[in-house]
Amino acid sequence: MSSFEVLPLDHIGAEIVGLDPHGMTEEVKRDLYATWLDHGVLLFREAAPDPETHVKLAKVFGDLEIHPVKSLLVPGNDELIFLGGHGKNSGGARVMDGNVLIGQTYWHQDTAYTPNICKGSMLRMVKKSERFGNTIWSDTSKAYDALPKAISDRIARLETLQCYTDMPRRTWGMPGSALRHATSEEGPQSEVEVPDFPYVVHPMVTTHPENGRNALLLSPLGYLTILGMPEDEADDLFEEVVAHTLKPEFCFDHTWTEDDLVLWDNRRTLHYAEGFPVDDDRMIQRATLAGPQPTGREFEGDAARSAGA
Repeated sequence: MSSFEVLPLDHIGAEIVGLDPHGMTEEVKRDLYATWLDHGVLLFREAAPDPETHVKLAKVFGDLEIHPVKSLLVPGNDELIFLGGHGKNSGGARVMDGNVLIGQTYWHQDTAYTPNICKGSMLRMVKKSERFGNTIWSDTSKAYDALPKAISDRIARLETLQCYTDMPRRTWGMPGSALRHATSEEGPQSEVEVPDFPYVVHPMVTTHPENGRNALLLSPLGYLTILGMPEDEADDLFEEVVAHTLKPEFCFDHTWTEDDLVLWDNRRTLHYAEGFPVDDDRMIQRATLAGPQPTGREFEGDAARSAGA
């Protein structure tokens, strides 16, 4: 019998209760891993008061990557990175529906701007913001299973063109919302130095390499178009699929408490960082699981023409 309880969260994912991170047997680690594959998102509430506990739990789910941007590394523990705050790596301020926010990142899958999406990540809330600051996950396997057959058949062999960006072409799946970069008067500007990533192509439907379930690979943040379709037709179809995927029944909206840990399977989830006000502050740490899933390829062709630019 496992030494922890599994409590379903709202709609998707599960909370792990009663686990002793420093007393895990190999059997407990196997059970945790299987639970993660079943649920896609795991919450460990107020479970990690220090970086060492964070790393210990994250390694249950695989080896960890060392982030190439050395300025992000947590001093004394290079298997973790800092995110948040108002420094040069915060990504700059954005205005979402009239709110000026730091750390806001639109719906995406990590590293979907490369041919290989990453396996997953685990966040730890070090210092929470007083307002806003939620993170939302969508289970794209559950959403795929609930697609009308006509739509799932239509997208089965379709591919999207993706790029690295910090601003989506439009607020896919969130009609009526408005998102833009903040002006210098409204908030700090981004100073992040970004490599020149090539355009990539990903299938809209993938098969999870461990549990065998189909999932949607959408990453609306970097979406440009669906290959082989007129732009208007591609955008209408993409909007329909994303709007379906963001329905509440496929999502978990987490209000953070300090020392919370959330782990997600990037191969079957989208996530959205709400951000926090410029007059507030927040700090989180992240461990990234090594072992990317090859899903796409670099694009060979005229990206501007393919994207309808």
